[in-house]
Amino acid sequence: MSYDPKLQNTCDHRINWESYAINTDLRTIVLGHPVSAVRSVSMRISNVLISPSLYTVATVKKPLSLQLTSSIVMQNKVKDWEPFIEVNYLTFANVCPKCTGVKTIDDVAYTMSGDFKMAQKEYLLLQEVEKAIVTDVTSNPFHSWYGTSLKSLIGTKITDLSFIKSKILDQVSSAISKLKNVQKSMVSSGRTVDPGELFGQVRSVMVDQTDDPTIIQVTVVFTAQSGQSLEFSQLMDFSTF
Repeated sequence: MSYDPKLQNTCDHRINWESYAINTDLRTIVLGHPVSAVRSVSMRISNVLISPSLYTVATVKKPLSLQLTSSIVMQNKVKDWEPFIEVNYLTFANVCPKCTGVKTIDDVAYTMSGDFKMAQKEYLLLQEVEKAIVTDVTSNPFHSWYGTSLKSLIGTKITDLSFIKSKILDQVSSAISKLKNVQKSMVSSGRTVDPGELFGQVRSVMVDQTDDPTIIQVTVVFTAQSGQSLEFSQLMDFSTF
């Protein structure tokens, strides 16, 4: 059975000690994202943790908009000449800058004992599919054939959506074929593997335009040889460049 550090984990939607400037009234701090839970807010001024009893958190809708904005209002004016303000808080999933609403984040996570959280069986297969698709081909000097050239499409003007879709479908199909060949070699070598970590069949590959015309969502639905159905989804922002 194979193991690998788990790279896709549930996003906590936490803004970790983001720095902010105080308004000219020396009391108001406008946050970059709306606060989803007031009790999650912690604040430091010049590296000193401030008691929650010394400030209030307010969340309101922006004028002529449905967007929320949050502010911290101090009870008294901040007397520091140039206060270094940092705030730690939870925000909402749909405006989270870490996961951009996907609710998962590509980063390692740790157990309570300090070890890496590990992926195995179907979770490992899902991770391997993601890596095969999002890895930029030639970026790995030891396996320059591994990955796709999807990155080269980023920044392309979406004037012909059908052309973009065909390019993405070709790259995804190629990545899956490469992954299946690697797994065949692994099995033929006599290595012990679990059916859950082996690729079964592709059920569908969907390329859809989102509400934002510059962002396309790629969704791959497939099965493991254990019979379990899995789904991988990736957003591609074509306005990056």
